[in-house]
Amino acid sequence: MRKFFQFFSLTMLTQGVLLLNQVVLLPIQIRIWGHISTANWYAMLAVATMVSVADCGLRTAGHAELIRYAHNPVDEQAKTEFQHLWAWIRILICVATVTLIGLDLGYTCLYAKTPYLWWRAALVVGVALETIVYVRVMYLDSLELYRQAEAGYLLLAAARLCLAIAALTFFHSPPQVLAWIWCLSGLFAIAQQGRLCRRTGLLCLLEPMPAGLSFRTLRIARYTMVDPASSWMRAYVPVLVLSAIAQPVAVTIYVALRALFGTARQMILQLSRYASVQYVWLKGSHRAVLAETQFTLCVLFAAFFASVITGIVVADNFRLASFWLVGSDPTLYGQIAITFGLASPLYAYQILQALMLRHGKVHEIARRQYLYIICLLIFSGIALLTKSVLLWLILILVAEITISLSFMLRTPSTTTSAGVRGSLAALVSAVLGMSLWLFVRFEPFDFLRQSTPLAIAYTLAFFSLWILVVAALYLYIGHDLLSEARTLGVSAVGAFFNNRPERPAND
Repeated sequence: MRKFFQFFSLTMLTQGVLLLNQVVLLPIQIRIWGHISTANWYAMLAVATMVSVADCGLRTAGHAELIRYAHNPVDEQAKTEFQHLWAWIRILICVATVTLIGLDLGYTCLYAKTPYLWWRAALVVGVALETIVYVRVMYLDSLELYRQAEAGYLLLAAARLCLAIAALTFFHSPPQVLAWIWCLSGLFAIAQQGRLCRRTGLLCLLEPMPAGLSFRTLRIARYTMVDPASSWMRAYVPVLVLSAIAQPVAVTIYVALRALFGTARQMILQLSRYASVQYVWLKGSHRAVLAETQFTLCVLFAAFFASVITGIVVADNFRLASFWLVGSDPTLYGQIAITFGLASPLYAYQILQALMLRHGKVHEIARRQYLYIICLLIFSGIALLTKSVLLWLILILVAEITISLSFMLRTPSTTTSAGVRGSLAALVSAVLGMSLWLFVRFEPFDFLRQSTPLAIAYTLAFFSLWILVVAALYLYIGHDLLSEARTLGVSAVGAFFNNRPERPAND
């Protein structure tokens, strides 16, 4: 249990620091660089992060072989299989890095005929080094080196954040300074992590290529690559398209709201791991009713949590956000906010996806993720041709609805009805969220646009009333689960108090 808390606390701290990289840095960048340079920075960062998925998801494989070798150092087969996998990961990341830099260099010097800015290459190298650090963290976690591995990655993220804030705040540094911070901090992280890797005898960056390396190792990539590819496309393709068809302010607004709603997505992702494991364990213990109840409650809670985030953003009506995103367009902010808001309750599909993964349905997950990738590619082409920001936001929402319902709607292979309830709850949230957005947009009351203490108090009361309506409808959707939910709550509270250590008797 101590190792679990070490792992959980360090990973949550790291996620928090990564979130602060956008939540804190973005307003500083806008104030110092302006929207144009800030949008260009995030567009270049989106291109550079293509390196982060260059390993085709191979990082998710090889853990069993690594554990076998760690427990039995004479198992040469496990060692060889893992060495082949690690070699291909390094090769793919290196090839992607060199290719990106080469294309950028060729375009700048041969086509644009302008001097090359080497800090752009430094940014790509920095992302590549961070990717290697993160891949090694995943493998070191499998060796139960949680504290050392996760602490090293946390140190990298925190160091980048502190150095970037210092460079921007005290020196008003341009984007090239941040790019070199990315690169140099990645080098230090690689060096720091290298000492830990030498203890395992594996995962060294410059270890020689193993004999017999072949393309057979890449066969599993068709299944492993789809999840990281879809995650990258969800995060960065909208940024690239907006940078091509919209004003820079649209890019900065999208990045800001992506960070905010990304918090809900990450929380639901963490919940999905717990919910899926508990469902499988309870099913195996012949407690099917309890398994279904607990799993459905997790899905409904995930959708409700995302709805709360949506309500906060919409009810704010660009009042607090105006201090965060200086000089932004309130109308465009509202359009992008409702796009995220309508899609966010559907993030609960990650819980269904995690359950499919526990049941070994990798092929079905891959098919759904490929569907999302194809949809987003087609929609990107349409947006680039029409150059309509509003159409692009609608198409993003359609793509999110497509992948979410493909997981949540019941199929012959589905073992639970939680997805159906979750999709119904998401529909309720979408209708109420759109109603709230339209109501706030037309501003029938003065308190919806004023920033006085009294107006804020009225807004909080109005938001609370909206949340109560959402909660009431969610309770109606899961009304038949209330008795089991009450039993779960009572047993959880009882277990908490029964497990508390007894107080020592007074002398």
